[in-house]
Amino acid sequence: MVRVGEFFLARDDESALRVGPGSSHDFPAVPCDGIYPDDAAWKWEALLTGAESTLRDVVPMANDGFTVFAVPEQLCTALATAGRDRLRAAALAWAEAVSEPDDEISPDYAVDLVERVSAMASSRADKHLDLYCWYLAP
Repeated sequence: MVRVGEFFLARDDESALRVGPGSSHDFPAVPCDGIYPDDAAWKWEALLTGAESTLRDVVPMANDGFTVFAVPEQLCTALATAGRDRLRAAALAWAEAVSEPDDEISPDYAVDLVERVSAMASSRADKHLDLYCWYLAP
């Protein structure tokens, strides 16, 4: 189970390398504790676009369970341009699709998380930042 993680905006891969558990940063961020964000990103993209991009590792997962990945451009665009109703429908479908009892996601948490990540995806171009995610799953 993922202990901690967050979606965040950073200038580039080099900046994203400095983010992780116990580190402090001033990047806009949305916590995503208790989920596998890589699985969530694939599912969100499938629900919003009908496709699944390959996630690009910035820090590949090692034995310590820590990883950082760049959120695919196609997903960023889909999150930024989807209307509120479409985001809500995707979030609810994602929450319902989680089949493992230990990984259940409440509908309210799913909607809140997807809407908050969508807001970051919408603001990233204006700020000249990219969307990333780190998590720790020891």
